[in-house]
Amino acid sequence: MKLIVLRGPSGAGKSTVARLLRERLGTGIALVEQDYLGRTVLGRRMTDDGANAGLIEALTRAALAAAPAVVLEGILTSARYGDVIERLRSLPGVESWFYAFDLPFKETVARHATRAKAGSFGEDELRQWWAGSDPLRGPGGRIPEQLIGPASSAADTADRIVADARLSPGELLR
Repeated sequence: MKLIVLRGPSGAGKSTVARLLRERLGTGIALVEQDYLGRTVLGRRMTDDGANAGLIEALTRAALAAAPAVVLEGILTSARYGDVIERLRSLPGVESWFYAFDLPFKETVARHATRAKAGSFGEDELRQWWAGSDPLRGPGGRIPEQLIGPASSAADTADRIVADARLSPGELLR
């Protein structure tokens, strides 16, 4: 079982990378999206307030049992989700990789403007959700993450994750 966690500010490109991974690797990869669970399933506007932590953990556990690889993506601030992520990475048989999108606020605003949901919320909301540098910590201390900077395209980031996690389409088909 492989767990890939993509964290970072709204508009950074996490969902784009997750979808690229699915396109490249096929149907054997499960996607657990914080925004989808918060906005669609729970009907909340703010999805990083911790209210969906139990749902994220339960769904990710179920996905790990059902699929050979799971991508968990969202803002997933350390203070609210560090314990959940630590429990997930500590599950027996789980290999995990962690990536933090480390972008300046202006870059996330510019990227957000190119998205279909740009009209749903704007710079004021992005600023409210902005966590800045947010090293991932669980009960056992800091969880090592690889940083994804503004120069890394979505395609380059997806290629990096595929290589790091030693993923291949044939491996993920069940």
